[in-house]
Formats: sequence, structure tokens, C-alpha cells
Amino acid sequence: MFKRLQWKMVVVFVALVFITMLIAGIFMMSNIVEVYQDDFVNQQESVANGDFTVSLRNAFSSKGTTEEQIAKASNTISLYAGKMGLSSERECYILDGKTGKIVTSYEGKTPVLEKTPNIISAMAGKVGDSFSFSSGYMDYAKSFSAGDRDYIIYVKDNRNSVDSLLQNMLSIIIEALVIGAIVSIFLCFFFAKTITRPISVLTEKAEDFAEGNFESRLDVSSQDEIGTLMETFNYMGGVMNRAINEVSAEKHKIEIILENVNNGIIAFNTNQEIIHINSAARKIFGARVDENTRFDSFWSSLGVDFLMEKFIYLNKDRAEECDIEFEDMRIKAYVVPFKIENDKVAGIVAVFEDITKQFKLEESRRKFVAEVSHELRTPLTTIGTYTETLLDGYLDDKEMAETLLKTVHSETEKMTNLVKNLLTLSRYDAQKEELQKEVFGLDELLRDIVSTFSVEAEKKGLALSYNLTTEGPVIYGDRYRIERAVKNIVSNAIKYTDAGSIKIFCGFVYNEAYIKVEDTGRGIPEKDLPHIFERFYRVDKARSRELGGTGLGLAIAKEIIDSHGGSISVESQPGEYTKFTIKIPLMKEQ
Repeated sequence: MFKRLQWKMVVVFVALVFITMLIAGIFMMSNIVEVYQDDFVNQQESVANGDFTVSLRNAFSSKGTTEEQIAKASNTISLYAGKMGLSSERECYILDGKTGKIVTSYEGKTPVLEKTPNIISAMAGKVGDSFSFSSGYMDYAKSFSAGDRDYIIYVKDNRNSVDSLLQNMLSIIIEALVIGAIVSIFLCFFFAKTITRPISVLTEKAEDFAEGNFESRLDVSSQDEIGTLMETFNYMGGVMNRAINEVSAEKHKIEIILENVNNGIIAFNTNQEIIHINSAARKIFGARVDENTRFDSFWSSLGVDFLMEKFIYLNKDRAEECDIEFEDMRIKAYVVPFKIENDKVAGIVAVFEDITKQFKLEESRRKFVAEVSHELRTPLTTIGTYTETLLDGYLDDKEMAETLLKTVHSETEKMTNLVKNLLTLSRYDAQKEELQKEVFGLDELLRDIVSTFSVEAEKKGLALSYNLTTEGPVIYGDRYRIERAVKNIVSNAIKYTDAGSIKIFCGFVYNEAYIKVEDTGRGIPEKDLPHIFERFYRVDKARSRELGGTGLGLAIAKEIIDSHGGSISVESQPGEYTKFTIKIPLMKEQ
């Protein structure tokens, strides 16, 4: 079985032979046609520029009738037929110089002639001797004057003889191409096999190398360049076998160590290419690192000014470190160059430690402490100030003392609510909040909530309404906590709606019950929507504190709904509306 290289050599060689012979044949055929055309034009031009034109002019200028003049012209054509080479394949016509119609012809033939480019040239007073290889004829046209009329000598050759010659030549060329192709195929197969056989042996050896088999040896059968190449392959195989065994042992040891390290590790060579990356690094960076990743572009995408040139040419021996904010992660990176025996930098190792969890815990702790301290400081300051005022002499002023004590009581209630909410969230965080689940209907629950808030809504001039859009959904959950979550949302809607309405909807779709609370209040800016369920987050902090809010109501509502396997979402358009949607799984029996 011949190899692909042999077939390629055969195809290329045969194609070259074929194309060469074909081009030569086309060139020869073209030359034959051109020679025939040149001979034709020269012959007709020689006759037309000689006595033939004079004789025709005399014939048409002689005395007598038109028929007699035409007859004389026809006799003149017959006299010069031999010089012009007239035959059944070549005709001569005398045409009217203005209309191009036949006046007379050789042997009296009057076929319908098309006005060829040469006839048109002759009618314009020029010699028509142009030629088109693609046309099936050759013609010649020249004008002359006789008396007061213009005439055209027109000779047309149907080119049958030259076409017959071309067909014969084409047959010869095709036969030569077939014979040449057959001979070239055999010759090319012979030489190709001679060349490709040692290449095939070398290819098999290279495949053994690729599979890690360096022990097989080649039989050197020639002393030429290919034989030298085979000997080199044998020597290279021995060297590589020893080197690979040593490297494999070290590589295996290092890979085991790196794969079992929790930190991400990426090694780059001096060409900025990745030469090793462990699974921890792939987990951190995902699709950001692949075989096309380069050192400079990698660090640039992370927003870090690390360049390979600095480590190579500035001889940086100490490790560089930096903190990286990557997507939702916080990573500490350590970058250090490694060297080869001649103290030249061979590449750079980057170690990545994921400190996201520690960072978020520390950030949450600081934020929580700051928020709680701030929330407690204001009522404590107020209580301390009013208590000092009472002790400074206002105890005897009953009206003033009563006012101050009401304020102290109000601030105390705020702190109590804050502590209760914090304890509730703490229990949810510790997953120690036990749900007292029961089967109940949301319709009855929501009607009780609307009844509870109707007075407060009327005081602010708000229209509070409730609509049941389907049959009353029944769920299995903690009625008290579900009620608390909905109350937190309705209470916020009343607080932050200055005019308009608050609508509550209830129903179910498929296997989920839904509760929607929609108000026409001031709305929530788009930038604040992702954060409103965070603890202590307030859109309008000043107004929230003024209305007694702690910033924990929505956070508690979310924890309650999440603990029931549901979800809570919000939509809002500032100045137009805010809509909260609660979804809770229905009872399986429903």
C-alpha cells in the first residue's frame, strides 16, 4: 500500500506533465490558427492591393448596363480565384459600400451575410482584417471606389480546413497526454517508493518516540544523508531515554506535591507561556487561563502591573506580593522567579491564596460592629441626656418630666426592638430558629393583616386594598413568622408612601403561592435594589431613622421566606411604584 506522500508525489508529477503538455498543445494549436490567419490576410491583401482592385474598378466603370458591369466584375473574380485561394470553403463577394449588400460573388452565390466587424470597418473606409480566435470563420474586407459608388471586396473563409487540422492535432495531443501520464505514473511510483521508504521507517521511529519508546533501533541500510539521519535518530533515542526517565521521576514527585496544595499555582517560562497549572488555580480562574494565556496579559487582566521583563532583566530575586479583587473573590498573590544552573531566570512561579472567606468575615464583622454601635449610640445618647436633664432639677416639673420620660421610653423600645431583631437574625444564622409549622390559608392571614394596618393607612390618607386572584392558597409553614415577614413589607410600604394606594394580591400558580405588595410610594433607585435585603441597609437613612426603622425588617423577612423554601424579590421605579413578590411552595395535596 502506497503512503500518502507517494500518492502526492505521483499526483503532482503527473499533473505537471499533463499541464505542461496541455499548455504546449494549446500553444501549438494557437500558433497554427495564427499562421493560417496571417497567410489568409497576406494573401488577400496582396491580391487586393494589386491588379484585382484595378480590374474591378474598370469593370464597374465600364460603359454598359449595370448587369453588364456586374457580369464583368464576376468574371474578374473568377480570373483571380486561384490567387485568392477561392473554393467551396472560401468565398469572395463584392458588397455595396454603403449598405453592405451583395452586388456579385464568386460562382454567383448570394447568401445572407451578417455585418461582421471587418465589413463595418470597410464601410467606414478602413481595411477589415481583425481576427477572433473564438469565431468560426476568418474574413477580410477592403473598400474601393468605382465611378460615383463605393464597393467592398469581402473574402470569407469558413476555417473548415484549419479546424480539421486542429482536431487531428488535438487527438494526437490527447493520445500523447494519456501515454505520458501512464509512463510518468510508473516512473513516479518507482522514485517515490525509493524516497519514501526510509522516511516511513523514520516516521515509525518518531511515533515510537512520541509514545515514550526510545529503546528500539533503526537498521541503517545506506551511507547517504538518510543513513546519517537514521544513525542520529538512534543516538538521540538513547540520550532521550535516559533523560526522560530522570525527568519523569522528578516531574511525578512535583506534580503530586502541587496537586495536593490548596493554593493555586501557575508557572510561566520566559516566553510568557504557562508550563504548569494545578487544579486549585484552574478552580480559581476558570476559563481565564488556557494554553494561549501569556504572563503580561494575564496580570494586566487582573489589574496588576507585573511584567515579565522586570523579573528577567532587573534580577528580582525576592518574591513580589499583591492583593487581587477577582470577580467575587479576594486573592493574595505571591510571584517569584526561578532559575536554572547558570543563574539565569528560567521562568516565574505565581502562588494564589484565596482569602475571600476571611476577608468577607472580617468585613462583615467590622460593618456589623459599626452598624450596631451606630444604632445603639443614638438612643443611648438621648436616654443619657434626658436622664441628666431630669436629675438636674426637672423632676419637680411634672409636665416636663413626663415629656422627657416618654422620650426615654420610646428610645428604650427602639433599642429593645433592635436587640430582638438582632437575636432573631442570630438564631437564623445559627440555624437554631425552630419553625412551628401548621397548615393554614394565606387568604385569612392577609385579611387579618389588612385589618391591622387599615387604621394606620387611613391616617396617612392611603387606600389599602386586598385582592384574591385565585382560590385561597393553603401552605404548610410557621404562620406567625410568615405573618411577620408580610407585616414588615406592608409596614414599610405605609411608611414610605406619602400619597396614593397600597395593593395586596394573593393567589397561586402551579405549585407556588404568591403574595404581592405594590405601593405608589417614592420607589427605590436601581443602584439600591441589590442591597435592600442586607442588614442595616437603608435607602434613605435619615427618613428611616425618623420613622423608627432599624434596617433589619427586610433582612428578617428574607430569612423567614428562605427558611420556608420560598423566595422574595422586588421591582421598583423611582417616583412611581415598588412591588415586592413573595413565593412559597403550596401544600403537596393541593
